Amino acid sequence: MATMNYWTDKWDLHVDICPCDVHVNDWLADQKQTNKLVYHFGTGTHHVVGKEQATNGSGNMVFGITASIEEYDAYIKLVADNARIAKNYVAYFGDIYLTNPKLLPDFDVVTMVHLCEFFFPNTASAEYGGLDARGVPDPVHPKTQSARPTPFSPPFNCSQKAQRQLRARD
Repeated sequence: MATMNYWTDKWDLHVDICPCDVHVNDWLADQKQTNKLVYHFGTGTHHVVGKEQATNGSGNMVFGITASIEEYDAYIKLVADNARIAKNYVAYFGDIYLTNPKLLPDFDVVTMVHLCEFFFPNTASAEYGGLDARGVPDPVHPKTQSARPTPFSPPFNCSQKAQRQLRARD
């Protein structure tokens, strides 16, 4: 049996290198998104999307995924120290390429700004059972409440490769 692919590092907030998560928060505010359930891929140790949405008065809640043990450990510490954040932000440790739609709630907003930043050669193999980057949105789309789900938004997508792959899919 294959072991789960996970990222053996962490990502602290480096806005000068990758401002995506800050841009996600800016976009949610600019679009006046309130009382929404947001699926966020790639939490970082900073958890800036989850923290901001849980505390900014928008009523938004975040369901995040990280493939980094260090980032998940940072989440556990964050919510253990702050019940208000724990009530409106949940992060789980897993490989997004193994997404099972039956385990997902319905979302109002989906962000996958970090798609293709983490991928192993065996991910889409039959043995591992994962999706390729082009397939990751498929199980999430039916779980999106929006009439026109947009998991990628060019203004804050750090992964140009992901954008190219999605365009090739259409």
